[in-house]
Amino acid sequence: MIARWILPILLVQVAILLANLRHYRRRQVPVKSDAADDASRLSVLVPVRNERDRLPALLDSLRAQQPAPLEVILCDDSSDDGTREWLEANLSLHGSGERLSWFPAPPKPTDWVGKNWACHQLAQKARGDWLLFLDADLRLHEQSIASIAHSIQQFAQEDRGVQLITVIPTLESSSVPVALLKSMVPFSVFTLLPLHFAETHPHRSFAFANGQAIAFPQEFYRHAQPHERVRRAVLEDVELARVVKADGGQVRILDGRAVLRVSMYSGLREAVDGFSKNGVAICGSAFGAVLVAIALAAVYVLPLWEAVQSGGTVWHALDVALSVALFALSGWMAGLPLWLGVLYPLSIVIGEWTLWRSIVWYTRGEVRWKGRAYPVP
Repeated sequence: MIARWILPILLVQVAILLANLRHYRRRQVPVKSDAADDASRLSVLVPVRNERDRLPALLDSLRAQQPAPLEVILCDDSSDDGTREWLEANLSLHGSGERLSWFPAPPKPTDWVGKNWACHQLAQKARGDWLLFLDADLRLHEQSIASIAHSIQQFAQEDRGVQLITVIPTLESSSVPVALLKSMVPFSVFTLLPLHFAETHPHRSFAFANGQAIAFPQEFYRHAQPHERVRRAVLEDVELARVVKADGGQVRILDGRAVLRVSMYSGLREAVDGFSKNGVAICGSAFGAVLVAIALAAVYVLPLWEAVQSGGTVWHALDVALSVALFALSGWMAGLPLWLGVLYPLSIVIGEWTLWRSIVWYTRGEVRWKGRAYPVP
């Protein structure tokens, strides 16, 4: 009986999830309105490409930050949707002395991924003690930057070996299908990766970071040049964590649900494209992705199929209950509603489709994103 043999796997995942829940409670970013000293030492750096529709809300929220960070710099990575024209009309060019400014990235070399190139350019202009890279699709409230700055200083002072701090925001979705696909991300992280190991263990297999919000000490960045070292990486955030660990540093993974929100994709097609870009990279290789796809089907689909065929037993009931709990709680840790866990079979179906699509992309040797094609090994 398949369900009986699947149960130990689910119990191991439950143990990892419970350990991560306990660990994550100590990593919350509290809302702070009195962190002026911390914010004043922070450079906020935003790479943008084809973000015309998101820029007005983003700029309004960055201007409203209280207290304000040392500087906010945006870099336009050769946008072709009107982003550059909007920036020219609404924001000062960097070097004008304004706290909030922008500049166009130089032409991208062929061996660089666009986001890594833009982040590298931003870091060269930053003056803060800490460099906080934020994606343009994040949503902030007035104390978001100050709160993150305060937590950065707190965790950096507790351990001088911390060279990368990453923040996980609340995941928002435009529809239930998009939410179901997004739930595969916290499920994969929180039920399979012990966060304590992700922060401190030197082995590259435990590396993790969230590229939507990631910070480095200026001194480390100048020495290590992490974005240059991962210039070809499509999944740059995990590779950045590996660079830090390779250099003997540690990572801190913070719960930013109270201070950051992110929507990421406007619809299911865009979401599938985005996750297809990263799917194989997350698994390490196309062969690894095939094994993951088979394992997902074996652990979460086959017991349901067997239950339909046999009428179901207590083993099937236990498997389903644990699967619901795993998806519900891991999604909740990223701000998704608990009730999505009941729909976990649909998450698996959408996730499988996306993963196999990613396998096809990587097998043909190229992924496409935001109008660019990137070769992949």
